Amino acid sequence: MSFDAVILSPPSADAADEASGTFEAADAARGAFLDRETLLDLEDALFRYARRRVASDEIARDLVQETWLAALGALDRFAGRASLKTWLTAILRRKIADVYRGRKPMTSLTDVEHVLTTSNDPFTAQLDARRRTERVLEALPKLTPREREAVELCGLEDLGREEAADRMGLSRPCLRVTLCRGRKRLREAGDVAA
Repeated sequence: MSFDAVILSPPSADAADEASGTFEAADAARGAFLDRETLLDLEDALFRYARRRVASDEIARDLVQETWLAALGALDRFAGRASLKTWLTAILRRKIADVYRGRKPMTSLTDVEHVLTTSNDPFTAQLDARRRTERVLEALPKLTPREREAVELCGLEDLGREEAADRMGLSRPCLRVTLCRGRKRLREAGDVAA
């Protein structure tokens, strides 16, 4: 995002009194302008923060842009209790979390079987897939009924977590924990990549 200068509109007199303090950000909240150099420094800092936490430059740039848009939409709620950089970083942190929440959590067992059955040596690939499936089926009875159901729905039937949680009558976080525990027990029981 290219800025020559951004002039923040001054809030009401009560908000200006509340925001008064030694923070540089409070001055910005009361109407001081941010010059191009300051904005570019902030953008660089935000990009570096995002880049350390996501897989590519492109995603990091998109997150920084989304952060600027969210910040511009929320200027009226910026009270200057923290620096502008801290406030923007908090917004960026939530944007990064949103990216990870939307991502499919793991490769399912059916995806692994598909990759194994489409390798160069069909006989070996099918044999490996069959062995892996047998080990999973042998280890499933060692799980609690709830863990087994979670692994079967998410891993074998390839349901999304939302639908699996609804079927089991659980919240998504509870399903996530149950699924994690079930997969861990599968790995321990049969050295299976669940």
